[in-house]
Amino acid sequence: MKRFLCVCLMLALLLGLTSCAGNNGNSGNSGSDTIKIGYVNPTTGSLAGNGEGCDWVVKKFTEYVNEHPIEVDGKKKTFEIIVYDSTSDQNKCTEMAQKLIEEDHIDLMIAIQTPNTVIPVAQVAERYGVPCIATQAPIDPVAGSLDEFKWTFLSFYTLDQVYESQRAVWEKAGHVRGSGAKVGLLFANDADGTAWHDLFVRRLAEDGYTCVDPGQYASHTTDFTNLANKFKAENIDIIAGTNIPPDFMNSYSAIIAAGVKVDAVTMGKCCLLNSDVEALGDLADGIGTQVWWAPSNPYTSELTGVSCEEIDKLYAADHDGRTMPQPAAYAYEALELAVHTFRKAGTTKREAVRDAIASLDVMTLVGHVKYDQKMKGLQYSYTVLTAGQWQREDGKLVLKIIDNSLYPEVPITGEYWAYNATMKE
Repeated sequence: MKRFLCVCLMLALLLGLTSCAGNNGNSGNSGSDTIKIGYVNPTTGSLAGNGEGCDWVVKKFTEYVNEHPIEVDGKKKTFEIIVYDSTSDQNKCTEMAQKLIEEDHIDLMIAIQTPNTVIPVAQVAERYGVPCIATQAPIDPVAGSLDEFKWTFLSFYTLDQVYESQRAVWEKAGHVRGSGAKVGLLFANDADGTAWHDLFVRRLAEDGYTCVDPGQYASHTTDFTNLANKFKAENIDIIAGTNIPPDFMNSYSAIIAAGVKVDAVTMGKCCLLNSDVEALGDLADGIGTQVWWAPSNPYTSELTGVSCEEIDKLYAADHDGRTMPQPAAYAYEALELAVHTFRKAGTTKREAVRDAIASLDVMTLVGHVKYDQKMKGLQYSYTVLTAGQWQREDGKLVLKIIDNSLYPEVPITGEYWAYNATMKE
């Protein structure tokens, strides 16, 4: 009996070791006829505007890979892209990323749609040793979220570039470097807001602006009376920040109610997308923001051959003429990179997949991607950034590119409009 128990214990130990080996990234999903891609998307909640277009892009890529199977592990394979809704909640992001790895046994993770999603999803991928293509989150807050990254590769822009794109709007409003113009900061006390806040405070001082900092607020705050009163008392010239849409709606409404009048408003996150600014209504008029993709951008996918203009027409045809949202272009880019990765790796073994991502050098719908930059422990690739402004055109809000100094190949589509909602009598 003792001998029998010893044999059982040894078998259990061996099975446990085998299971661990499967989880540490050496085997992948080699026995399946599909390559499994995990994708956590803010389909609902405060960041739902960023998740718009995800289903459409996933459908397009599933069809593409069905028509162009990938030779992997000696088999022709298609994609199974498994999308879970984060509900715009960071804890839910972690939960869904774990589910994708532990239950769905994915071969690759996609982390996308602002630091609120990218950071928790990438952290899970790092913990489990799963290759992760990350995109559409500024480099700085993601790089600062872990001491070391072994499995995650990010493509987007740095906060220095964001600052420069916002400053371009201030300068068009007449507030150049060294002018001493007063810039009121509007940042939440989350990881993204803190990274922006710290960099803006530093760069404002370097460029000769006066920083009016009321302190970072708790996200989902509804009473911004004290902040608005401080901006009024300081007689600020510019409002700058990044916020989720509900926070911006509440804070900007309070600022206007307090009688604050400024020459320029530049915002990230909350004012990037048509769906979000449409919800703001007249509050969105004249707001400046960064533009990371537009149908007029001069890029063509090396993989599918589709241009920015062509993909926008395809999207519009399926969505009652709506312009394709910026994040949808980055969803497209992420799946482009996934196809390139598995074609290059020729296997689903995780270390080989990771190494294939690291060596990518391709043209995508959002521009050239090559992970030849590093911040702290994170390898990343720059993507395009220009400065834009929301303007009324035939009664509709349109995002016009008004400055392309960082990427001159991107065409200007409009001139600066000297108006915003704080000026309205």
